Amino acid sequence: MIVTKFKYPLENNLIKKIDLMIDRCVNKKSKKDTVLLCEGAEGEGKTTLSIAIAYYVAEKTGRKFDHKKVFFNVEDLVDFAKNTKDQIIIWDEPALQALATDWATGVVKNITRLLMMARKNRHFFIFNIAKFYKFNEYIVVDRPMGLIHVYSRKNIESGRFIYIRKKNLEGLWRDYRFSKKRNYKKYSSRIIRGTFPSILDPAYKNNVLSHFDNEAYEEAKDKAIQSIGENKIANKFLRWFDQRNNLIKLYKKENNLSFLNLTKKLKQNGIDMGTTTIREACENAKN
Repeated sequence: MIVTKFKYPLENNLIKKIDLMIDRCVNKKSKKDTVLLCEGAEGEGKTTLSIAIAYYVAEKTGRKFDHKKVFFNVEDLVDFAKNTKDQIIIWDEPALQALATDWATGVVKNITRLLMMARKNRHFFIFNIAKFYKFNEYIVVDRPMGLIHVYSRKNIESGRFIYIRKKNLEGLWRDYRFSKKRNYKKYSSRIIRGTFPSILDPAYKNNVLSHFDNEAYEEAKDKAIQSIGENKIANKFLRWFDQRNNLIKLYKKENNLSFLNLTKKLKQNGIDMGTTTIREACENAKN
């Protein structure tokens, strides 16, 4: 289906789902918001697809959308969502925020807090995340209306997606939690899938760059990444990263220690980390 004033195509069956999500947050009979997850590895097109959806939602609802509604910093996102109503909001998760379980805890708590308090403001949220399993059940299962997984065909041709319905999100999340399996295909819809256009590419005829300031977007993204080390959460991550490297060095040096004795040794060396993180680091050290 050709959509918006820019006249780019989106898959018909995906549009039907988006329309239901729109109705959820504009219907006067209920005060609800919409949360849609867009998930996939870096460079697979999460931002591109989420912006394409955002402009479609904007045209259908009369709400405004531009690069200023795309957030990287969770605190800025929470502040904006808390103090506004009827917005289209994209959270573009910086890649670094998906690296460390310990460091990401603060991010997850803030997102959870936002979703618990912002429902009545009737926003249309799109969260672009790299790894769904880095987030808790409330964010991945309870609140989203669906999840779009973006990927490349044969790891070459990007711009493809599959859709996972709300009823299947729990299975997806639990399969990873208990079996470490990312069963996208198992839980995806057979009819809601396909391709999406590269609307941020200047070479693409029906791009949105006449309205979406991509340079300002990239500048804001760079600033967000560069801010690592300039705030408490970032400093916590850097400390975590240093401790993790020291942990791996110690493990390789004394790999005959039991896990209990290794933990004691770590504390003696000033390395205070959770047992899950220690186990993950030890597994990485073996590879």
